[in-house]
Amino acid sequence: MSDVRLNQGGFQGGFDLLVTPDVRFTRLLRRDLRRMSWLFVISGLLLSITSLGTFTADGGWLLAGLFGVPFGAVWCIAGLINGSAYLRRHAELSAPVRYVFTAEAIEWHTAHAALRLPWTAIRHAVRMREAYRLDCADQQPRYLCRTTLAPAEDARVAAYLDERLAARLAAEASVRPMPPVGGGA
Repeated sequence: MSDVRLNQGGFQGGFDLLVTPDVRFTRLLRRDLRRMSWLFVISGLLLSITSLGTFTADGGWLLAGLFGVPFGAVWCIAGLINGSAYLRRHAELSAPVRYVFTAEAIEWHTAHAALRLPWTAIRHAVRMREAYRLDCADQQPRYLCRTTLAPAEDARVAAYLDERLAARLAAEASVRPMPPVGGGA
């Protein structure tokens, strides 16, 4: 189901995989999207409820309440509709994905889109049953499908993630020279 091609340099030069996501991986993406949708719903409800309290106030607070209630309702509706509609609109989530691992970044390539994620943007990697979740600096997790990988391919991806993230951490924690303390000659 997946095809691995190693470049001449092994891990140093990187490698790429062609992966066809299965139902378990798509289910993981749906769960994550549902969590995000509920965040919109709860935020919209809180905005609407707190805006209702401003109707008893005068002046600018009343005007804020008049705008807060409809915006909160729109956020609630957007959260409820977005989760299910997003997956219907983006059928490419279950299309084959080509992952390219290089010394500088991880790239995702599909027939519809491409994404490049530099190693400096990845804070942490977690191995889940269905995927590798990459926690990024922008607080948005990215997922690498592992449900259709052969055990050797899965081990290769895990080793490369460990190697690259360890190299990034070592570069961040390098010893910096301290300026001389004290004053004078």
